[in-house]
Amino acid sequence: MPHYGIFSNSLLRRYLTASCALLLILGLLQWGLPAAGIPSYLLPTPWQVGESLIERRSELLQHAWFTALAACLGLALGSITGLALAISFVLLRLLEDAFYPWVLVSQAIPAAALAPLFTIWFGDGLAPRVAMAALFAFFPVLVSAARGLRQVAPEEVALMRAWGASGWAMLWHLRWPAALPSIFAGLRVAAALAVVGVIVSELSGSGRGLGFVISVASYRLHMDRVFAAVALAAGLSLLLHGLLLYAERRIVFWRQNE
Repeated sequence: MPHYGIFSNSLLRRYLTASCALLLILGLLQWGLPAAGIPSYLLPTPWQVGESLIERRSELLQHAWFTALAACLGLALGSITGLALAISFVLLRLLEDAFYPWVLVSQAIPAAALAPLFTIWFGDGLAPRVAMAALFAFFPVLVSAARGLRQVAPEEVALMRAWGASGWAMLWHLRWPAALPSIFAGLRVAAALAVVGVIVSELSGSGRGLGFVISVASYRLHMDRVFAAVALAAGLSLLLHGLLLYAERRIVFWRQNE
């Protein structure tokens, strides 16, 4: 009988193996860095990073909350935009022929170069962080959703048309369920990229957020704080990934192959 929870046996084995590998790497760093004579202002030990996380937890959590809020809002905005474009491209091939090449061209622009412009245009608040996160997030959702919406057998499309189904009915009852696994795969990638987008935006000029902490701490050579902020950003990405994986296993309940 399939296990519909997020912690199936295969997932538990995968996470346990990854956790053991992480502990091994941290142990090697804790022992190897001092043995190699690397000073802490260049590369702190995991223990020093942990101490910084505990000692400055209140400050770091406040900045992490700002980064998390911007990442979630940007992920939502980018995902909605990507899904809307994907549906439009599938339903209207002419629209895809006209605009998809320009979407590809937009991805050739270094997104990090736009961060200072977003700060100038939208100010030094939440808006430029959300815009940058949405810019990073929308493309993987667009590509995954468009691919998934087209992943239906021609026989199924022909059968729906024989029953007199409209384009919207075919989209909702046939294409959308078939596309959900691909959409969630794109969302998981977009979640990590949204956090990266917010950090990039905060590094370009912000008074709050984990990117701000990284910028100030690196300038002062407080590398333990830099890695503490990086660890929180990585944890935020993993949290969003886990929440989306949980949602996928609840919604796409007919595919429990992992």
